[in-house]
Amino acid sequence: MYGILLAGAMAFMLLDAVRILPSEPSGLTGVVDSQMANSGVEHPVTAVLLNFRGYDTWLELGVLLLAVMGVLLFQPGTDLARVQPLARSDAVLRLATSLLLPLAVLVAGYLLWIGKYAAGGAFQAGVVLGAALILLWLSGNATLVILPPHGFRLILVLGFCAFMAVAVGLLIAGQGWLELPPSQAGSLILFIEACATLSIAWTMAALIIGLQPPVSGKQEGGP
Repeated sequence: MYGILLAGAMAFMLLDAVRILPSEPSGLTGVVDSQMANSGVEHPVTAVLLNFRGYDTWLELGVLLLAVMGVLLFQPGTDLARVQPLARSDAVLRLATSLLLPLAVLVAGYLLWIGKYAAGGAFQAGVVLGAALILLWLSGNATLVILPPHGFRLILVLGFCAFMAVAVGLLIAGQGWLELPPSQAGSLILFIEACATLSIAWTMAALIIGLQPPVSGKQEGGP
């Protein structure tokens, strides 16, 4: 009963928030629109997050990196090598995994690419891909556990380091810090988002898998 009342109250507040939205563009909308031709993309949200306010997005990737580092502190060796996949014999789960995994990879790739033109991008694509990795692990597959420690850590920092590499490269080329030149902005944004997608996916999966207690000894069903 209380849950229904709470859900109803939240729905009412959301509807009221939509009702009071201004009918005309406000704030910095006009400024963003005037600079879209220099952004390298066609969607204003992507332009703001990856170009005009790229520094903020870079720091968000840093926050995710710090979060997964905190989780990995509870694992010996700061990786997931001692976390064994769950032993699952559920045929329905295995079938669902085999059907959903290719679809999840396809959707993640689509969300990454469509971010240039519509709502989407690295964070959405990374979450979908991370969910696929978690589903694989829940169905008894090793996923991130089989990666060597150096490879695992490299993918975790890939998105953050891609931002830094672009920023340093721009400084060397005589540009400002993360001031993407219009002629190269689209390619640089796609590069950053592709790297960030992998890092976000690995981070989401590692945050879930890394919370599991390490298992020592032989796996179930081993020799």
